Amino acid sequence: MKKYIRFICLTLFSLLILSSTGLQAEESLFNPEMVNTSFVQKLFSFIEKNREKVIKEWIFLTEIPAPSGYEHKRANYMKKQFEAAGLDEAYVDSSGNAVGIWKGSSQGKKIIISAHLDTVFQGVWEIKVKREGNILKAPGIGDDTASLINLLWSIRALKQAGFKPRNTYYFLDTVGEETGFVGLRAFLDSTKKKFDLVIALDGDLGGVQYGALGFGGGKFVFRGPGAHTIQSLGIPNPNLAVAKAVERICKIELPSSPLEKWTILNIGMIGGGRVRNAVSQESYFTVDLRSVDQEELERAQAEVMRICREVAEEEGVKLEMTLNEDSKAYQIPGARGSFLVRTVVDILEFLQVRDIEANPLGSTEANVGIEKGILSVNLGRTYGRYKHTLREEAEIDGLFIAMKQILLLVYCLQ
Repeated sequence: MKKYIRFICLTLFSLLILSSTGLQAEESLFNPEMVNTSFVQKLFSFIEKNREKVIKEWIFLTEIPAPSGYEHKRANYMKKQFEAAGLDEAYVDSSGNAVGIWKGSSQGKKIIISAHLDTVFQGVWEIKVKREGNILKAPGIGDDTASLINLLWSIRALKQAGFKPRNTYYFLDTVGEETGFVGLRAFLDSTKKKFDLVIALDGDLGGVQYGALGFGGGKFVFRGPGAHTIQSLGIPNPNLAVAKAVERICKIELPSSPLEKWTILNIGMIGGGRVRNAVSQESYFTVDLRSVDQEELERAQAEVMRICREVAEEEGVKLEMTLNEDSKAYQIPGARGSFLVRTVVDILEFLQVRDIEANPLGSTEANVGIEKGILSVNLGRTYGRYKHTLREEAEIDGLFIAMKQILLLVYCLQ
């Protein structure tokens, strides 16, 4: 019932956007008869025939550690694979992104397809993948190594089938996605080329994000003089300031509906003090704040800052705020009814993907394209569990469905 209600809300939101802008829904480019063509059957046959090779390379790539800031080994590997696949250009750019370019005609679109190289696992330098039936287990096996494998084997399948692109494809394996979409933003900021579409690969299969969540919050640090417990009476206590601030922040009223105002807040980290028998000299906490609506995001951010200043004054401690204000909320009017989103949804329905959901709650590299006014969408890479934990899992069968999703989309965009 909850999923049904959420679907209705998403549909109403899309209709509201379309009606408010006067835009009409565009036609899907997908026709089920496409799948029966010899070309598409050749694509599907290639990836199925190479199933064990795909899985073996997926395991190999996952076992190359790539925490944010240390992606160079993976980038070099992907660049070599782009070269071996026969792309027109392959290089590692100044930001560390692996870039492969497949040139089309001058009349075609310029399309970015991205997957990120980095994982969240700082300090994890030895990874061993465990295979149990249809499941692979290892930190980073899904997020986002599965997307890298999807991208690479999709290119190989298209090459093997003799694909002649009308569009020019920029395949990007990016750095720093987990720390703020660093690689893709740097790539777009450094070029004068005008791109028509951005397709990001991330998240669970069935999820189709066409909007960009805004990010707020930051790190809030309270400081005081400190003292031994015996001399602590009346001494300003940064730990107490943290406790009071967190309690009040968690009581901020945030809208969960309508969907176009959806906002959420989390206290992700908290810490302070060095010994148990002394007043902390420095204590901190972090806030992760996200919203579909930039005004709601700014309102919540202002309230968090107000509370921290208020508590700092009450407790007599100093306050330092490092704010996250780089990623704003953006929505492209009519995106839900665009040919791109409608095509992707039709493809997923044909592939009988479970839990299909098109929504504006994007928190992926597609956000960067949307921010720059480029029609963008995020596609899932496989089904997974326990993402961003050391016991992360990903489904093998889901990877091959996701690859078919990519291949059909590229075929439709011709």
